[in-house]
Amino acid sequence: MSDKEIIIKSLERVERRIRTNRLLNELALGATFFLAFPLALKVWDLFDPLRGATIAFIAGIWILLFAAYVVWRSLYRATLRQAAAVIDRAAGLNDEIKTAFWFIHNPRPSEWVDVQIHRASISAKRMNLDTFFPRRIPKTSYVAAGLLLLFAGLNFVPLPWNHNWLALQAAPAFTLTPDEAAILKQSEALLRKAEKLKQPELAEKLEEIVQQLQEGKIDAAQAAQMLDLLQSLLDEGNLDAASIREGLEEMARDLAESDKLEPTAEAMKNKELNLAADELRKLAEKLGLNTPESNKQMQKSLQQASENPRLGLEELAKLLKEAAENLKNEDQQGAQQSLDEAAQELDSLEERLQSQELKNLAAEQLQNLQQSLRQRQQAGSQQGRRGQQGQAQGQKGQGQRGQRGQQQNDQAEGLQFGAGTEGEPTDQAGLDSQAGAPM
Repeated sequence: MSDKEIIIKSLERVERRIRTNRLLNELALGATFFLAFPLALKVWDLFDPLRGATIAFIAGIWILLFAAYVVWRSLYRATLRQAAAVIDRAAGLNDEIKTAFWFIHNPRPSEWVDVQIHRASISAKRMNLDTFFPRRIPKTSYVAAGLLLLFAGLNFVPLPWNHNWLALQAAPAFTLTPDEAAILKQSEALLRKAEKLKQPELAEKLEEIVQQLQEGKIDAAQAAQMLDLLQSLLDEGNLDAASIREGLEEMARDLAESDKLEPTAEAMKNKELNLAADELRKLAEKLGLNTPESNKQMQKSLQQASENPRLGLEELAKLLKEAAENLKNEDQQGAQQSLDEAAQELDSLEERLQSQELKNLAAEQLQNLQQSLRQRQQAGSQQGRRGQQGQAQGQKGQGQRGQRGQQQNDQAEGLQFGAGTEGEPTDQAGLDSQAGAPM
């Protein structure tokens, strides 16, 4: 390798080391300043939570600016001449490398020049890059790391209104009040209990409505309308429940005509269907101990109770009719089985009625939530109208002040014109006096 190549290669290595150290320093310093902004924004969020869209917009701009800064500083490169000057200054070579580099690019046929280049190449070989230009971790990088840890720690502050940005959490577009949140929690609990009615999607639908509201996909008015539809779904079973209750009272009156069925009838009359089911099971177990007269009376009561069933009681009426026919045919085992199945149907009806009661309670809670949302929507609309009215009044006042100013200007011009007309006779009198003067 020639002396010129040795010098050039050494200068290139020095330039890369200088550029790396400079870039680390500048990036650490830039990161310190750039991290101060999201840190301040997070502190703001602790007192006034920011929405996800706002955070995403600001974060996007912040990332673009920081990326542009990194690219801008990375593209900057020092010249080899500057690197030569830095080597001479660091190693105390009295511009030896710089002079040799100049002669390399400005060659002259001279032995003295060749000697200078050779001496510079020897100095370049002996130079220890790590001694004169060591790799150092910038002190500002510790400050940047501290700011980063502080920013991460603020995201985990155990405050109920704090949102962890690192977990992609942000303040919802719509925040429920504590009372509304309590109503929502009670409604969801009631709907979860009512899932045995084979409508578990109602609780999921409620969660979906609230989620869309908090994410800003719908406003309070739209949420109130969707809650109204959900409330209608909850009320659909009320007609069936009313029909079942009325039908049970009618069946209870028919069953009460039999002494053996009177406990069951009394429980059905009091809407205690689980107790009525237990009484039927007991009766089925002791069916073989009954007298023929008692069985005949039971058969007649069961037959009457099974006739003309109300909506929702068709299955129960069918089982009671089967039990009556089995008793009529003296089929004790079949009658016991029919009574046991009728008891199971009573248990099922009890669950159905309880589920509907829970849904009715949930519907009442949803109505309260719906009213609260509409009141907040109306309050926001009224506030917006007041702001528009105030703005309109301000514009009207500015227009009136402008008209008054124009009128004042017109009056001032009129006064000036009047003063001029009054002065005209005076001027004419002066002219007449001049004309009448002796020549």
